[in-house]
Amino acid sequence: MPSYLFLIFYKLKYLTPEEEEKARAQWEEIMESWPSKIRLVGVFDHAWGSSYNGFIILETDDMDAFVQFWKWFRDQIRWYITATKTITALKR
Repeated sequence: MPSYLFLIFYKLKYLTPEEEEKARAQWEEIMESWPSKIRLVGVFDHAWGSSYNGFIILETDDMDAFVQFWKWFRDQIRWYITATKTITALKR
């Protein structure tokens, strides 16, 4: 069965030290609520050669689960992520 891979580039807004702490705490909460059907392959802090601050790689066997997850996830991080670009691949 094929898996879907998502390479999601992100741009961060400038954060005050207080906002950075809030974002870190929120990330821990997100990780505790992470859906089992979405595998977090990695979080990368730099995306040299691009205009993005970093990227994450996600994997799932269920595209519907990703669509549900993405809305939930995006709503959580929207206040400090100014832009994303997603590249989707099929892993056989």
